[in-house]
Amino acid sequence: MRFWPRRAAGQLALLLVLVLLVAQIITIAILAGERQGALRSASLEHVLQRVADAHALLDTTDPERQERVLRALSSPTLQLSIDTTPYLPRDEGSAMAGRLAREFETPPTGMRASMEADEEECLPDRYRHREEDHDRDDDDHDEEHDEDHDEEDEHRDDEYHEEDDDRHECPPILTASLPLASGQWLNARAQPPAPSWLWLKATLTSVGITAVLLVLTLVLAIRRILHPVNELSRAARAFGRGEKIETPERGPEDIREVTRAFNEMQHQVSRAREDQARLLAALAHDLRTPITSMRLRVEMLPEGEDRNRLLDSLREMQQLAESTLDFIRGSTTEMHRKYDLESLLDSLCGDLQEMGLAVTLADGPRCVLHGQPEAARRALRNLIENAVNYGERAEVSLDCSEHEAIVTIVDQGPGIPETEYERVFQPFYRLEQSRSRDTGGAGLGLAIARTLVRAMGGDIQLARGPSGQGLQVTVTLPKGAA
Repeated sequence: MRFWPRRAAGQLALLLVLVLLVAQIITIAILAGERQGALRSASLEHVLQRVADAHALLDTTDPERQERVLRALSSPTLQLSIDTTPYLPRDEGSAMAGRLAREFETPPTGMRASMEADEEECLPDRYRHREEDHDRDDDDHDEEHDEDHDEEDEHRDDEYHEEDDDRHECPPILTASLPLASGQWLNARAQPPAPSWLWLKATLTSVGITAVLLVLTLVLAIRRILHPVNELSRAARAFGRGEKIETPERGPEDIREVTRAFNEMQHQVSRAREDQARLLAALAHDLRTPITSMRLRVEMLPEGEDRNRLLDSLREMQQLAESTLDFIRGSTTEMHRKYDLESLLDSLCGDLQEMGLAVTLADGPRCVLHGQPEAARRALRNLIENAVNYGERAEVSLDCSEHEAIVTIVDQGPGIPETEYERVFQPFYRLEQSRSRDTGGAGLGLAIARTLVRAMGGDIQLARGPSGQGLQVTVTLPKGAA
């Protein structure tokens, strides 16, 4: 989802706020219904009280002064009149009459009241005009056209019902008829004022402010709780680059347990790697002494084909031992520090050019990394020498982005089949069958290079050269804390 937060703090805060808003909306809806009902009841009681007070006052007022009293008591929401007949028939409004009677100590006999919508009063003007026009048409036309008028009436009724949605909602009107001592009737028509919704605006404003404050509080609290998780994530990335960082145990107990397990895993993996490196280094080192002794003995033999074959085999064994030691050294840790990769490449390519190797370095940007400069130099040297040995020349270029550095090495050789891209990084694996240093070497150059690069958090990718020939090696190194 586009607007869904990616981090746990944002997701938890959003979920809690959504739950709160749903609960608040349900609560407001319930309270709004109850409040509006109470306000309507109170408003109606107020109108009934005014009608009762008006009756009590007019019943004791002289007939000459009743007209002035009526004008004084009437208002836009309460219309009073004294008539000879009541507005309501005797059998209407018994329930409302009962409510009105409660406003009197002694209710007048024959009092009537009703509360219902008056559709004629709230009928839209266009419908009222249609009704009037229709009545005039009925008076002007002869009886022989009655059938046509019936059809028009049906058409108008259909149109009226189809546009029923446009009709205004009819508010309830209170109609009351109360007998006076003079024998006349006090007729009242009142529309209780609709309850105000201003309170809802204030309520929604307070809910919105509460939600904003709650979001800020939740985000800060959740970030504090999840801060150890962020530290653990940084430590895991550093461990992948070959750094060993002891992560402090902080936060809730379940996060502490995860941190504790991660630290123990770091120690176990580091010990296993160190034990493996020491074992291989000891084997390679111990082989050098008997190999040297055997070579001295063979060199004392008379010249011949057997002597030369033995010397070649001993040189191959010596090369394997040295390459194994180089591989172990490449796996060892080095202190991380800042260095300029562009300067490192310039120095490395210069040294190789002085050795007579066909190496060119394109102008590149200054690129500061935080890592292991000696390991990076060793890995890049192996890759460049490999390109020169198999591809005649090496063209090196550097590109630097915000988070990583990319070194590209292109040669002009026959290239490598795509099916072999991954296998050539295996230790002691070579495409050539011989192990002569002049041709294939011991098969550890690419393995050492990738081991070093991956230990720094980077990687090596192989592809065909830009022209479709040769091999392109792309080395990606993270900038780290630079």
